[in-house]
This record gives sequence, structure tokens and C-alpha cells, in this order.
Amino acid sequence: MRILAMMLACCLASTLAHSPALAADVPDVVGAKDRAIASGHPAQVIVGQRQIESTIDIGRVASSDSGGGGILGSIIIAGMDDKKQVLSQSARAQAEAEIAPLRQALNGFDIDALALATTEAALAKSSWLHPNKISLASSGASADTAPTSALVIYRYETSPDFTQVRVVADVRLVSPPAKKGAPSPAPIYRELITSVVLLRSPSLDASENVARWSADDGKLAKAALTNAFASLEQLIPFTLDISEADAKAIAAKGRAKAFAAGYYGPSIQQGGAKPGETLIWAKGFVNVQPSPAL
Repeated sequence: MRILAMMLACCLASTLAHSPALAADVPDVVGAKDRAIASGHPAQVIVGQRQIESTIDIGRVASSDSGGGGILGSIIIAGMDDKKQVLSQSARAQAEAEIAPLRQALNGFDIDALALATTEAALAKSSWLHPNKISLASSGASADTAPTSALVIYRYETSPDFTQVRVVADVRLVSPPAKKGAPSPAPIYRELITSVVLLRSPSLDASENVARWSADDGKLAKAALTNAFASLEQLIPFTLDISEADAKAIAAKGRAKAFAAGYYGPSIQQGGAKPGETLIWAKGFVNVQPSPAL
């Protein structure tokens, strides 16, 4: 019984860890009435980091939030929490050491300008969202204080094994305040879009993958980031323009599913603009493409 309880706790912790932190009551489809509200107002772009981030994966370790089995269960889970913290610290330190050459190679690569240009081009392609101004917030700005009706927050990172470069766009819309100084109402739309670029023929050695991304002054990594943003330029207006009928069709039980870059969900498009490109729905839109053949 103790083993079963531990297995169930691990499964629950894994499920929570892989679910995006989106409020359940924020729509992921923009209704007709809201499309009229959101246009004609400022939009803002935020890149809340100054360098590419590493990520870690410490496997299935239970959290104390999973529940317990009395005093004995609490002792076991407390021990797991300690182990999780130790493993996390060790994995984080190793990832930070391994990613250093890539960060050095990307030094001076203007992600802020790329994010702003991507957003300007993407919103221009939307059939209805036409902001009167798009500005770039300072690095580290808070999304909660942005005085805007449209907000795109970008994050860029590697996978734990450094086989992927990922750019995530967090797209949000809120109704503008009724009058100056009035508090903004709750968000009317939020969607996550993940653009993944896979390293071709990756190594099992993470440091070797970093070396390939970093070689020649980061030529491959820079091209991958550029391609990832280029895909977002198409996907942001695509997701903004989706209708309720489109959303229901994507979520239909009979829809074919696909596995790509560790993500699994309903298949939306196979073989997109680039050979080997895949678009799926996995609690957010996920686009996967191979790295450029340089």
C-alpha cells in the first residue's frame, strides 16, 4: 500500500508540473464582442529576461502537497521533498555551468528587437486586432502593471538536454479601463504558444549539444531563435483569429493526435512551412521544427 501511495503521489506531482499556469476562467478564444474592444488600443511586448534560460528535469519526485498517510507518510514525503530540493539544486548548478558557452555566443544578439518586430508583423496579420501602438517594455517589467489592452510576453530557453531551443509567447488581452485611473477588468483572453527548434542528430551528451549550438559565434542558435520567432509571427495571428467552431474541432475526440519534441496532443498541421514542421495542441499551441541545415 505504501508503494502504491507513493506511485500515485508521483503521478499527481508530474501532472501538475507539466500543466501550464493558466487561469481556468480566462478564455482561449476571443469572442466577437471582445474583438471590437481590444482593437485600437496600445499593445506591449515584454521579454522578461536578459539571457537564454536553462531548464531542468529531476524526474518524478513527489511533493508534500500530494497528501500523505499519517505520520509515517509525512516522514516519507518530507524526505522526498528534501531529496527533490537537493536534486533541483544540483541539476540547476549543472545546467547553469553547461549553458555558459551558449550564453557567451548569444551575447549581443538582440532578442528584444526580434520580439518587437515579430509582434508588429504578427498583429498586422490578424484579421481584427489592430493596436494603435506597439511598444517594448523594459527588461524585467511586470505583466501585471502593463497599461495596455494587448500584451505579448516572451520567454526563450533550452530543453534540459539542450536538444531544443524554445521560444514561448504568452498572449493576453484585457478590456481597457472605462476611464483614466480606473482599474482594468479581468483578462478576456490568454493563450500560450510554444515554438520549438530541434537540434538535428543530437548527442546524448548535453555539453556536446551546447557546443553545436554555440559553434561559430552561435550561428546555429541564432538561426534557430530567428526561425522560432518567424513561426510565432504566423501562429500569433492564427490563434487570435480562431473561432469557437475552430476550437471545438481541435478538441474533438476523433481528431488524430501527434507526438513532437516531448509534447503530445491533437494534430493541427503536419509538414507546415518547413519540411518536418508539426503543429499540435498540448494545453497551448506547440510548433516543432528541425534546426536549420547550416
